[in-house]
Amino acid sequence: MKIHEIACPPPVEALIERFGRRRMPFILDSAQANDGLGGWSFFGANPFEIISRDPDSDADLEMLRRRMQPYARGSHPRIPFIGGAVGFLAYDYGRRLEKIPELAVNDRDLPDLHFALYDGIAALNNQTGVLYLIALGIRGEMDQVLEGLKAIIWAESRLAPATPASGDWEWNLSREEYCSAVRRVREYIASGDVYQVNLSRRARCRFQGDAIALYCALRRGNPAPYGAYLDLGDVQVFSTSPEQFLQKRSRNLVTRPIKGTRPRGQSAVEQEQQAQALRQSAKDRAELLMIVDLERNDLGRVAEYGSVRVEALYQLEHYAQVIHQTAQVQARLAEGKDVYDALHALFPGGSITGAPKVRAMEIIEELEPTRRGVYCGSVGYIGFDGDAEFNIAIRSLHLKDGFLDYQVGGGIVWDSDPESEFQETLDKGRAIRQAIETLCRKL
Repeated sequence: MKIHEIACPPPVEALIERFGRRRMPFILDSAQANDGLGGWSFFGANPFEIISRDPDSDADLEMLRRRMQPYARGSHPRIPFIGGAVGFLAYDYGRRLEKIPELAVNDRDLPDLHFALYDGIAALNNQTGVLYLIALGIRGEMDQVLEGLKAIIWAESRLAPATPASGDWEWNLSREEYCSAVRRVREYIASGDVYQVNLSRRARCRFQGDAIALYCALRRGNPAPYGAYLDLGDVQVFSTSPEQFLQKRSRNLVTRPIKGTRPRGQSAVEQEQQAQALRQSAKDRAELLMIVDLERNDLGRVAEYGSVRVEALYQLEHYAQVIHQTAQVQARLAEGKDVYDALHALFPGGSITGAPKVRAMEIIEELEPTRRGVYCGSVGYIGFDGDAEFNIAIRSLHLKDGFLDYQVGGGIVWDSDPESEFQETLDKGRAIRQAIETLCRKL
């Protein structure tokens, strides 16, 4: 391994632009640190291998494990990611793990698993501002890899692209349809089928313009600790997620579910009022507790006996437009288990499915008319050292064939009010929508 340090690198958005113009780039971007989250950002391009599941491929986590094994490396004492697989598990990868009926329309035609393997990457310490260029020597002489990274970083920025354009938004569920679906979930709860279901709806518009400019607008309008930009060639994936799905460091596992959301407010007084309302909400506290219990159970499938514990229960996190209520669940990975076992046990995240998980997924399949794709899946990395970190791909979008999609939802419980739940979808999507509408002219 060779590492080159740059004490005064170009600004983050210049790095995003320079890496983003290369072949199959990735950006794992912590635009906002929050309670220890978001300490690093990572950049890479030109992968040496692709593992992607589509109709012509049976790629899965087991295949990814096999492909990664020959490149195993030790960890770095200070840099959490030194190179490895970067990509996503779409929500629909859950169909590989659980038996779910196929009712929702697959109009996205996205891979449900996609990872690219990178030898040379750039790692930015967001606290110190130091950028580390890392070459492992897997598929190239290390000095050459470092020189290639330097060439990307110090390349001249291109001229600003023309102003993007977007069309009108179309939803896959109207207000009336979404409220009706909420009432149907409440009927399932009343009959004892389920305790909670995460129900979402999707917005879509035509989009013409530069994907990098769009991502930069999104990260400015909705900074978050788990932002991401992936360019697969025929599709671009964006996320400005506040939620950590899984972090693995050595044998330590952490997941941080979010349940409970309020708009941030226009003043300090309004913000405190909204925070206090969230603290005092019995509904939101019950929602989070149910998901924490689910996550404890999922972690217990791969954890050392007695190591699962809950920390920071009912903690509030503040973002550009909303306040979230969170918790942290930790465990120690059992001997003989690895990160792929952990992903298999936890995916998809309980906060974006419901409880019990499988029944909630079945109800989601019934009530949401289209498949979720990357939304509510997970974007992140698995290092050649076996460590990993993934988000829950909320506040996420994808761009394909000239259409831009985003999706928003919330946890439905017995005392959910349909109109309030509908309003929550608007609150959660506001930052995304404002960023896009500010950037774009109308088609």
